[in-house]
Amino acid sequence: MARVIWSLASLATCAAGPAPIDAKANAHPSPEKSIQHYPYEDLISETVGFCYRELVKNSSCCLDQEYGKGVRKQVVRRPGVGWLCGKDCYDDVKGYRGDDVLWIPHKATCDTPRLMWIHGGSWEYGSPDTLSYGQLASKIASLSDAIVMVPDFPLTPVGDYHVIMKAGLDALRWLAEAELGMRCRPGSAPLLIGGDSAGGGTAVSLTLVLKKSNGWIPQPVAITAPTQPQMAQAQILAGAIFFSPWTNLRCDTPDYYYNAFAKIVDKKAFRDPSSGVAYVGDLMFRGHPEENLDEFTANAKSYVGSDDSLLTDPVASPFFGTEKELGGGGIPPLLFMVGGSESILGDSMIVAQKAAFFGASVHVDVHVGMWHDFPMYSEGCGAGKELWQASLALNRTANFIRGVSARSIRASRLGLQWPPSTSKPSTPHTRYIYDVTRPGAYRWFPKSLLGATSGATSFFELPEPTPFAHLEKEMEQVPLTRLAAIGLLAAGLVAQVSYFMLRRRRGREGYALMEA
Repeated sequence: MARVIWSLASLATCAAGPAPIDAKANAHPSPEKSIQHYPYEDLISETVGFCYRELVKNSSCCLDQEYGKGVRKQVVRRPGVGWLCGKDCYDDVKGYRGDDVLWIPHKATCDTPRLMWIHGGSWEYGSPDTLSYGQLASKIASLSDAIVMVPDFPLTPVGDYHVIMKAGLDALRWLAEAELGMRCRPGSAPLLIGGDSAGGGTAVSLTLVLKKSNGWIPQPVAITAPTQPQMAQAQILAGAIFFSPWTNLRCDTPDYYYNAFAKIVDKKAFRDPSSGVAYVGDLMFRGHPEENLDEFTANAKSYVGSDDSLLTDPVASPFFGTEKELGGGGIPPLLFMVGGSESILGDSMIVAQKAAFFGASVHVDVHVGMWHDFPMYSEGCGAGKELWQASLALNRTANFIRGVSARSIRASRLGLQWPPSTSKPSTPHTRYIYDVTRPGAYRWFPKSLLGATSGATSFFELPEPTPFAHLEKEMEQVPLTRLAAIGLLAAGLVAQVSYFMLRRRRGREGYALMEA
């Protein structure tokens, strides 16, 4: 059975087996092609129509080519993490592997958030420098002012689920503790994890593992009071981001059928071929639903190795997560970016719903008509115009990183817990996003949304930090008279600060009035 290449940049058709990736195929088509006619242009934007047409012809084309601005690239070779991509390795990048790539903003400080991104490619393909992952990571770093690290983990069959998970945890810990030439205290920066496609599924698994273990104590930071819980100084995640994650290793969600790739039955197109042919569904994975199920499952089995029980394990296959894995606090705020036409749409939606039901803060952006990993096509597939949905997704991701990082820093400085220890059962904050650049959209949306990739990107629903359990218990034991004294002292400080601020604002005339 042919293997499935779980990456847009390396997939030609579902029936095709592993094959070398043609660099020319990844290049953008000529911009002048954008003037060609596409059916239903009154219903979708010119850029979306252009991407549809080019991706139907060659699903390996059209990934972003430009890098983010204001960031520098740094290659890191950590001791003991190298591996060999030999003749049994499916990826084209042969020989010694394992070097990580970091994208660091020019103005980075010790408080700059740090994001580790697990690249996609069905765990069989990809690296930090291929399939446009350098472009994606640099753009996220540029937009969010975060340090983004893409580790080069051992691909299957060199590695499997256990090897890849260990590689991810080791890389994440290194990222949290590395000084990066800035003499930062280990663990001082907000730490996030993210990934796309197969890498997104692994990123979810890593998030669940860290929740279970409560993170780790960054070195060489020492715990001054051994009697206190490690959680008070443990390095845990500020947030997690997933683009089109593959979370169900059984590959049997209904969207494999409902979003199957299909040609629109158009009598006009049949009579007049020059009018064009249009398609719907998953542009990337074009097999029959049952073929996709079988081939994706074969791919998943190569990931879990000889242990088929991992296909439904709630950590390895987070789609099957329960309250034990997702509940009880410790899950950071989660952001899912997914295309509305994906075969694995349900992999995001069901995990997001369960995580929110068990108390996590979850945001889901479903972009109508978009395909697998669409944020990697922000340059418009070579149409000469940006793909608005992809640009919006990248901007939303950047604002999410800034939002959760700010709360994480505030929690650390105030001695509060992040992520919150408990949260009430809820539903995901879900946005079903329509294209506002298409003709007539001005009648649907407020002007603030039209033509702006930065519009409506804020996250007002993020939770607030909570006190640590041991601090709450200590506060309960404080006498009321002592609490009252603390309250009076705080009120006095506030009044004094307000007085001096008022004097400064009013100037000398104000001084005289107040003295009088």
